[in-house]
Amino acid sequence: MITSPRAVDESTRKQRAYQIMDAAAELLLKWGYGKVTIDDVARQAGIGKGTIYLHWKNREELFYSVLMREQLAAVEEQVDVMRRDPREILLHRICGMKVRAAMKRPLLKAVVQSDPEVLGRLIKGLTATDLARLVGAVSTEYFQVLMDHGLVRQDLPINELIYYIGAVTMGFLTADQYLGAFAGLPSAERQVEMMEEAVERTFGLPPTQEALEKAAPAVIAMFDRSWQSYHDYLSGAYRTDKGATE
Repeated sequence: MITSPRAVDESTRKQRAYQIMDAAAELLLKWGYGKVTIDDVARQAGIGKGTIYLHWKNREELFYSVLMREQLAAVEEQVDVMRRDPREILLHRICGMKVRAAMKRPLLKAVVQSDPEVLGRLIKGLTATDLARLVGAVSTEYFQVLMDHGLVRQDLPINELIYYIGAVTMGFLTADQYLGAFAGLPSAERQVEMMEEAVERTFGLPPTQEALEKAAPAVIAMFDRSWQSYHDYLSGAYRTDKGATE
């Protein structure tokens, strides 16, 4: 089988783009967005500065791609789990998956916590992007599906439910910052289990198998759309028709 030159070029561009994003991610965690330059990334990746501009117009676009790659990997894992077991669409399970993903991906945790030391002014851009609006729309649709199938409490409007759940999960994600001085804190996994228990008891309703089987396809389809949007955004990094701007 003969591989076309175009396919080889595409593979090479993707490999090079990921090499650059690996370098950028490492420096972002080490120094924070405000201190990392394109020159720094080029040195870390072992390439010329101009090569980076073949993929991204500016530094901000590069680092957005780094963060989108983290989101893409996390959503892939979530979809795989939900396909294997419909119970994974339940609110407390989804929250648990998201927190576990953040715990093992420092950059994703920085996004969830809006960490200014790591992300700097990228935070404002993230909240204003089309992808951020997509995530908000998916969240609203997700809760509507759960409500329609009796899988979550019915006495709150969706916007209040989203805020309520966000406050609970953020509390677990940030508690160590305030309670770290106390001895005997639970392990990271135990913290996630406690968070899942809190979410299930506060917001969940006992699921029936019928409700799970009816709701699961709609929820998985939402996450598939989210995955596709992250993928499409990230794929733009492999194009070589961009003009460079500082």
